[in-house]
Amino acid sequence: MCAVHCTIRCITSKHYYVHLRLDPEANMNATQLITSKGFPCEEHHPITSDGFILGMQRIPQPSKDRIPVFLLHGLLSSSDSFLTNLVNESLAYILYNAGYDVWLGNVRGNVYSRKHVSLSPDDLRFWDWSFDQMGEYDVPAMIGHVLNVTGHKKVNYIGHSQGTTSLFTGAIINGKSLIDRVNSFIALAPAAIVPNMQSPLHYLTYIANDVDLVYTLFGDGDFLPHDGFLEIFSKMFCPREPKICLNTFFLIGGTDFTNTNVSRIAVYSAHDPAGTSTQTVMHWAQLVENKHGTLKRYDYGHLKNLEKYGRFNPPTYDFSAFTIPTYAFCGFKDTLVVLEDCKKLMTLLPNVIEAHFIPHYTHLDFIFAMNAPQNLYSRVLKI
Repeated sequence: MCAVHCTIRCITSKHYYVHLRLDPEANMNATQLITSKGFPCEEHHPITSDGFILGMQRIPQPSKDRIPVFLLHGLLSSSDSFLTNLVNESLAYILYNAGYDVWLGNVRGNVYSRKHVSLSPDDLRFWDWSFDQMGEYDVPAMIGHVLNVTGHKKVNYIGHSQGTTSLFTGAIINGKSLIDRVNSFIALAPAAIVPNMQSPLHYLTYIANDVDLVYTLFGDGDFLPHDGFLEIFSKMFCPREPKICLNTFFLIGGTDFTNTNVSRIAVYSAHDPAGTSTQTVMHWAQLVENKHGTLKRYDYGHLKNLEKYGRFNPPTYDFSAFTIPTYAFCGFKDTLVVLEDCKKLMTLLPNVIEAHFIPHYTHLDFIFAMNAPQNLYSRVLKI
């Protein structure tokens, strides 16, 4: 017991971190990341209609009339993902320097959105949701808040990975009340239909229908929370073994590190994973298992589906209802949203203005690549 205690004291001591030369940004939250670079920052906390208190950050322009742009992160991530590269490589700062009023969202359950008006994260009811509810409740609450604060009638929406899924589900569920509030949709690695996924996440399909086994293995609430153990491990290990951390961190979406700043891996891994619900991860497993290539609502099983949806099988999202002008960017080396699935999605969406397919890009290159300002963000700024 003493040995364990002494080891923990050792690896968490200031002397140990100094020895590893830990980047100070590994210990910063979103607000600290922003202000440490000389940018202004505001924190906002809209409340969804089902009671979740969401954390948002804003990088406000001095002028009140600047166009608001809303950024939403991917699976197991947070607003930090748009802030943890160098200042000239991070999308949030690039947008601010281009004159936009930048708003960063966080969906329920991640490190910035773990509060509810009546439920505690220790209550399993707090975790009874997937990206269905992120779209139905979180996205309208955050966009509504942006428009109420700024006085604008529409936002430009930039989503990465599941940040795109949440707009797909939200717009289709809510219809014109949400669609009419989005001027344009920039979809980075858009995730909606994933039957050909090559990421290790697809192995979850083998247990996707065994709810008891899933909850035994992963718990029936919080999945990979941003807690002390993962933080300590990443800060302790990644500065010493960056290549191993790279392989682990990028495993889900492709392990080509050509575009990655290896020196930043301790910062990336200190901020991710940021937490989600087990139900969200299992929802993705259900979609991989669905070889028809459709986006369906979460499958609770026949009896609970009947209670929730009034039918035995979960409803399918109708992409023809998604009329927001869409600009999509997909990567040739993305193993989570593979090129074949991305191209099929483009044929299903009725208002795709542009679709770009970027050679050598993995799933995380859209937010972490050193050359993203030249290969991607320069195009985004022209939209």
